[in-house]
Amino acid sequence: MAKYTTESIRAVALVGHGGAGKTSLAEALLFKAGAISAKGAVEKGSTVCDFDAQEKSAGHSLNSALVNFAAEGVHVHLIDTPGYPDFAGQAVAALAGVDTAIVVINAQTGIELATERMMRAAQARGLARMIVVNKIDADNLDLPALVGDIRERFGKECLLLDLPAHGSKDVVEVLEHDAGDADFDSVAHAHRELIDQLVEEDESLLAQYLDDGKDPSAADLHAPFEKALRAGHLVPILFTSARTGAGVAELLHVLASLAPNPAEGNP
Repeated sequence: MAKYTTESIRAVALVGHGGAGKTSLAEALLFKAGAISAKGAVEKGSTVCDFDAQEKSAGHSLNSALVNFAAEGVHVHLIDTPGYPDFAGQAVAALAGVDTAIVVINAQTGIELATERMMRAAQARGLARMIVVNKIDADNLDLPALVGDIRERFGKECLLLDLPAHGSKDVVEVLEHDAGDADFDSVAHAHRELIDQLVEEDESLLAQYLDDGKDPSAADLHAPFEKALRAGHLVPILFTSARTGAGVAELLHVLASLAPNPAEGNP
């Protein structure tokens, strides 16, 4: 078994309203990371996180579940939390043990009660927050409207980190790509918004950017990305389908590339 230093351990929680697909997303991440050989399904009662007989019968999480997996040289500890109001206390309590909260939103139903509650709770604890719009393979979606609603409710710091592409069969990452096909918006536009936000985190980088007009390299943007994320100046929006696997590899890469949060930053 590989040994990991404290610096290479990541602690994240999947939070959000019931039915957003958190348990299925945890299953997809475990599968993509190679921690399990096949994906289970909530409706079949075969997921790793919903292992209790009552959970299998109910078809949704009743308790928080902790899983872990290795990815790109780091070890991720992930808490899958219940989302329905009767069990919300467990989701709030889970925030005390992580440095990043991934707020999962159902692409069909949009922002719901637990979405707002967990966004506020994670912000109050000073956690890095990311928004994952799941179930992008569903029918009759209006993703541009949902992104607009997210920004209206949670602020202009909510910026696209990737975009669905090719009919939501996959996603295109926008930090390192300034062009490409997407199902809505524009890769170039999303790229520019993200770059403009990140360079403001570093005065020397901003000066260089304004002077030569060239995009900084991905390596140069890593520290500003972390700084913006930890300060709450950036809440990345990502898109996934836990069922098809679209966007899961990209989410896994983001989790693996996060720096550990300083201990004093997480009360």
